[in-house]
Amino acid sequence: MTTTQKHPAGGLPGWAAAELFFTAGVAVAILFAVLSGSIAKALNLTQAQLGQLSGIYTLAYSAGQLVLGLALSSRNVKVILGSGSALAAVGCFLLSSGTSFTGVMVSQILLGIGLSGTFVGLIFLVGRDFSTSFSFMSSLSQSITNITGAGLSLLASLTPWLSDFRATFRTMAFVLLGVAVAQFLLVHGRSGDSAGRSAGGGAAPVSFFEALGLAVRNFQFWMAVVFYAGLFGTMLAYANIWNIQFQINYFGNSPSEAAMMNAMIAIGITIGSLVAGAWSKKAGFVLPARTFGLLGVAVFVLMAVLPLPRWDATGLILVMGFALAGSILGLSVLYAHLPPAATAVATSLVVTAAFVHGAILQTVIGTSLASASKQTVGSAHEALFVVYQHGMVWLIGSVAAAAIAAFFFKSPPTAAPKASA
Repeated sequence: MTTTQKHPAGGLPGWAAAELFFTAGVAVAILFAVLSGSIAKALNLTQAQLGQLSGIYTLAYSAGQLVLGLALSSRNVKVILGSGSALAAVGCFLLSSGTSFTGVMVSQILLGIGLSGTFVGLIFLVGRDFSTSFSFMSSLSQSITNITGAGLSLLASLTPWLSDFRATFRTMAFVLLGVAVAQFLLVHGRSGDSAGRSAGGGAAPVSFFEALGLAVRNFQFWMAVVFYAGLFGTMLAYANIWNIQFQINYFGNSPSEAAMMNAMIAIGITIGSLVAGAWSKKAGFVLPARTFGLLGVAVFVLMAVLPLPRWDATGLILVMGFALAGSILGLSVLYAHLPPAATAVATSLVVTAAFVHGAILQTVIGTSLASASKQTVGSAHEALFVVYQHGMVWLIGSVAAAAIAAFFFKSPPTAAPKASA
């Protein structure tokens, strides 16, 4: 007899608490970027030290994401998410009280570890409690956070109200403590109640190595890695390299114009995520994934070869964000082709691979831009565009790899039940 696994989480309340955690984590990252000048001035930090602070946060976040993501398959998800939020609150408080580079470095490590479970934890709960509408709910979750982040980024860039980093991060510490309480109250059910069961259902939770084996032996898992990392890693690299300051320095945009162009990425991702989720819910993930991948290739080729006017470029960046939002469909592949016992481990590995890929892309592009700057000739505008093209080539390759991987995706054989008795 076939049964559907019930969860005491109540679905929406637990998801809402995890969504708040994810959104708060993105807000902390945005606020640190916006207030980095204020932090550097108050603590007499150099640009190199600011770079080190960003690097150590990324390293702690990536490592913590992998470890905590793997733990989701066998540990109490409430404890993982609630404790992470509380640890991030401590990190925010230390940052608000920091008086030296070392102190801020410690706060960044705590923030990176504490916030590392935001996305994988949210996706895990969506897969556990909304398995029949995974694509739509995961896309909706990402969209809510993206639009909130875009609004905060635009507001912070255009108004001076966020000038005191100490008060801002002290406020975020209290926000994260409130989020921790919400997670302890609203998120219920041990992870092993669903994701820790074997494909046959009703069996004891499998070990990490068994879950890892289930993932890496599945060809669709590797295609999901290439697809998600290719699109999401490209988004990270583009947003971090061609940022507001880059647009001001190299293309002569005003701060408001640069902020608007930057916001287009998040707005495009928000719209694209909702379209991808709704389309996938009706037609499956295969056709949407291929379409988003090919659209991404087309957009990046256009951006690389055409020196567009500012507002045309702004519109194209919006479409670029829309195309890159298709990355979320890579996670749908995991939940369609892997047994529940392997989905938490697989999700953690895929998301971590995307962050690593994004970091590698940024490093390679930075080297490419430096090399191209020394070789360019002609007018200043022509030279700058040639430099820009050298960097875009790497992003085109990344998105093209994702598009190719999408053509290896397969629809799930049947809608198999989660558990049987």
